[in-house]
Amino acid sequence: MSFEEIIRAYGYYAIFGFACIEGEIALLTAGFLAHHQLLSLPYVILVAFVGTLMTEQGIFFIGRFYGQQLLNKFPKLKEKTHIVFRFLHKYDTLFIFTFRFIYGVRNISPLVIGTAGISPRKFSSLNIPAAAIWAMSVAGAGYIFADALQLLINNFERYQKMILLGILAIGGILWGGIKWRRRIHSSSEVTKKHNSNKNV
Repeated sequence: MSFEEIIRAYGYYAIFGFACIEGEIALLTAGFLAHHQLLSLPYVILVAFVGTLMTEQGIFFIGRFYGQQLLNKFPKLKEKTHIVFRFLHKYDTLFIFTFRFIYGVRNISPLVIGTAGISPRKFSSLNIPAAAIWAMSVAGAGYIFADALQLLINNFERYQKMILLGILAIGGILWGGIKWRRRIHSSSEVTKKHNSNKNV
């Protein structure tokens, strides 16, 4: 099978699987592939939406019925929940709506929200639109990025001098920063040596 055939045959299964975890990179890639007509953008969004929604709702109900037992059984897991409980206590509605966009707490958050006793109705009313926004925004960003990248490739000759100058400028700044840091470090070493000789 060619690469295109593999993508068309298994791409949506992969999107669903990655959407069940922190799958932003996979969804961005899917949006990119949709731009090149290897996948359908509406189907990409739909599959990602269903995958992330099913996962978060399932983890929420696990937290609601077994959350405290799990936290007591796994102390390391409990340590990671403190920041989530703190955010949930201060900004419950806002946090429920935005937790999937916060790196590092997404997977644990539904468990904590369920454990905290938030009603299923409130959680679902916020989680469903948040999941839709997540799927549309991330996949859409991949689609738009592909368009911008294609535009850059098409106009590379026109902008290559500007790109080269930009790379040289960044390289010069980095080189100057390294030289300056070495000079500061060497002068501080000289000062320390001088002070130690005076003390002797």
